[in-house]
Amino acid sequence: MPKASQLSNEEVSKILHLKLLGKTVKEISKLLNRSKSMIYRVLTRKTQYEPKLRSGRPRVTDIRSDRRIQRMVSSQKMSIREITRPCRLRISKNTVHSRIIESGYMIHAKMARRSLPSKLHISERLHGLVIVCHMVKNGWLTFSVMKKKWNLDGPDGNIKYWHDLRKRAQELF
Repeated sequence: MPKASQLSNEEVSKILHLKLLGKTVKEISKLLNRSKSMIYRVLTRKTQYEPKLRSGRPRVTDIRSDRRIQRMVSSQKMSIREITRPCRLRISKNTVHSRIIESGYMIHAKMARRSLPSKLHISERLHGLVIVCHMVKNGWLTFSVMKKKWNLDGPDGNIKYWHDLRKRAQELF
């Protein structure tokens, strides 16, 4: 992976011009604030200056898969397996973690502690559950409505989720 920025065409022409004027490589590197090895590379290449090609092992996922992973994590609270299964990716959990972290706006944090729901809230949720069950039984609703989490024991305090920092803080914590 390159450490410095690439030379522009203007900088390449300056290097060639300064060399024709009789300047040394050390003087050219000080004038342009570039390394001597980069200047040697420009002067010794027979072809036009080109940066070195990126070497190393190719990435497992492409850009589209990376964005799909980041989109799924930012929109829902999902485990690593739940993320990779619909994408049909055969990648490790460490790869998924690194792709999420690369986005720059996701953090892996615990849910904030909240007080347990009161007896009134629990009874209201149970009453709503009874109504929904009755509607499903009579065929007025589909079963997908029943998949809602009826969290009667309070928030999950010790489970870590990925949180999108672009969303408002009230929604996250």
